[in-house]
Amino acid sequence: MINELIQRFKKHLEEDGKSVKTIESYVGGTSAFVIFFEENGVDFNGEMKRFYIPSYRNYLIEYQYELSTINKKVNGIHSFNRYLVDNGYTKDTVVDIAKDRVKLAYGSERQVEVLTDMQVEEILFYIENDIE
Repeated sequence: MINELIQRFKKHLEEDGKSVKTIESYVGGTSAFVIFFEENGVDFNGEMKRFYIPSYRNYLIEYQYELSTINKKVNGIHSFNRYLVDNGYTKDTVVDIAKDRVKLAYGSERQVEVLTDMQVEEILFYIENDIE
């Protein structure tokens, strides 16, 4: 059923006039999304649940996908969700682009590196000892 759903979604995108790259991105991202849940014991039948979205996004973040890649996947899943609602597979639109996309720092396309508490303590240690 899943491959059939994805193929119907792909056909919908083609009929909607989406570019080849957009179709590849949306279909690939959606397939990976469905496979992720099936590998984690969820029998995906087309019904979308809200907790799927942050769970998958957090998985992508944990495995250090580029933020722009994560956002492309969220866009594709959002389009898939709308397709499923329009065709009666699920009732609700559960993807909220404003909430589910990862925020990028202005002018940056890479994830910002944050110092650990230990690194901050080491820096403060050296600063305090250098001043005295």
